[in-house]
Order: sequence, then structure tokens, then C-alpha cells
Amino acid sequence: MMFNYGAFPQTWEDPNHVPDETKYPGDNDPIDVLELGSRQLSVGEVAPVKILGVLALIDSKETDWKIIAININDPLAHELHDVHDVESKLPGAIDAIREYLRIYKCWSGADRMSWIQ
Repeated sequence: MMFNYGAFPQTWEDPNHVPDETKYPGDNDPIDVLELGSRQLSVGEVAPVKILGVLALIDSKETDWKIIAININDPLAHELHDVHDVESKLPGAIDAIREYLRIYKCWSGADRMSWIQ
């Protein structure tokens, strides 16, 4: 996997709130974070990150926000300020992440997920 996949502590996607952007309620889970740093983090490790952007995934008719971030101690952190910088410095990374997340549950028989543009 080309990113560390975790969640922001003490956050929650409210299933009673329907964002205007997605038209689907929150998924009742913590907010996911995809950390693009060059080092694999340990399970449960807490790391300070800089937020670069957000993706809105629709999973089983629920909004599942995916925050794109980089560890502030990563060598690339000073060069990445938003998703446009990610595309410039790591070409194809955002598209690869989107495709992975769109299909990663299919092995279990789940439908492919969709993205809000």
C-alpha cells in the first residue's frame, strides 16, 4: 500500500448529518486519514500531519470522508501543501488512491464505491 491508513482520534462522521456535497449521511465512524509519507507507520502510532486535501467516498449510501495528509516530519512535507502539489511531486498518486479505495472491498462481494467529484 502506498499510504498509511488510519483515523483522526476523537472524530466522528455523524449519521444524522447529510452533507450538501454528497447527499448521503455520515458513516458513523472516525474520520479516515491517508498519510502519504515515505515511512510505514506502526499500527496504532500517532503522528502529526499536515492536511493536503479531502476525498468524499460513497460507501453503501454513506459518506466516508478520506483526508489526504503527510507526516510533518517527512522529507516531502515542506514541498506538499495541497493535492495539486501531490500530483506534481507524486504523479498519479491521487488517482491510484482513488482507484484502490473504490475497489478494495470488492473481494468480499461488496459493490464498487463511488467518488464525489
